Amino acid sequence: MVNERPAGNKAGKLWIIIGLFIAVFGIGMTLMTNMLNDKKMDAMIQQCESDGGQAIVAKEKNFLSTQYSFECKQ
Repeated sequence: MVNERPAGNKAGKLWIIIGLFIAVFGIGMTLMTNMLNDKKMDAMIQQCESDGGQAIVAKEKNFLSTQYSFECKQ
């Protein structure tokens, strides 16, 4: 008889690799979304100021994400 390890050990490593891949992908997408939102907010501020208004922006930063509140007063 051959003394072999159960298949669960190799399968466990595979699930750890899959979980790490999902975590890295999720963090990357979150950071990319934050950068895109920053660019959009800058564009909205410029549009408001070019229309003669005053942009009021409230920025609340969390651990990985940022929430914005935007108002353009004419």
